[in-house]
Amino acid sequence: MNKTEVITKVSEKSGIPAATCKDIFKAFEKQCGDSLLKKTNGAKNNRAEIVKGIFQKTTIPSADCKKVLTAFEEVCGHALADKLKFWK
Repeated sequence: MNKTEVITKVSEKSGIPAATCKDIFKAFEKQCGDSLLKKTNGAKNNRAEIVKGIFQKTTIPSADCKKVLTAFEEVCGHALADKLKFWK
């Protein structure tokens, strides 16, 4: 599954337009990249911090960011299960 397919599936699952999902993913990638570059003394981002960071970068409503991230987790989980032939 390529990035465009993931965005399409996430858009369908979350009900959020694909263009908005794409913006959220860009901010998510930046948020995660920023976190990996910082020394965090073992601290990890939790979902609320990630959603807050995406909101600050995009001003897309936090509820939409959360919906997209939840749908992303589900799409990735299903894609992985299909790839590994789990639950079949």
